[in-house]
Amino acid sequence: MALAGIEVEPTGEKDIGVCPCCGMNSRTVWGVARKGGAGVAAYYVHWTVSHIADKGANIDMIVGSWGSEATSENRAAVALAYRLFDNGPSMMVIDAQDRPFSASPLVGKILRREDVIGTPLAKSIFDIADAVLMKDKRVLELLGGHELIAPN
Repeated sequence: MALAGIEVEPTGEKDIGVCPCCGMNSRTVWGVARKGGAGVAAYYVHWTVSHIADKGANIDMIVGSWGSEATSENRAAVALAYRLFDNGPSMMVIDAQDRPFSASPLVGKILRREDVIGTPLAKSIFDIADAVLMKDKRVLELLGGHELIAPN
């Protein structure tokens, strides 16, 4: 079942170093989110394996138009902070300029929290993030055994 019609295509992953406080690997996975076959976002999820409960993860996205006719001016950087609480996962939009991915040449505009919250873009962003968490098996540990329930 597609969450809001969004399909997820994992495209890469990398263990990117060791956390200085615990010695566990930090990991980044990335992929493409599609709706109706068209790319709507590139996503990156970054976390330190042993710190899911206390530090969570970052879900970074480059959203907008993709394809041969699209340029960076057609895309924007959006960032989410992900946390796992006893009652389940939670996400909130944060300022994207504070995240390294926002310097990518694929990004035309860097969105702040206030650029997203309360806009139609917010629903799309959370739908994409939910689809990534539900469908990209590489990030299942972030759910801590909780299930996200897809809307009907």
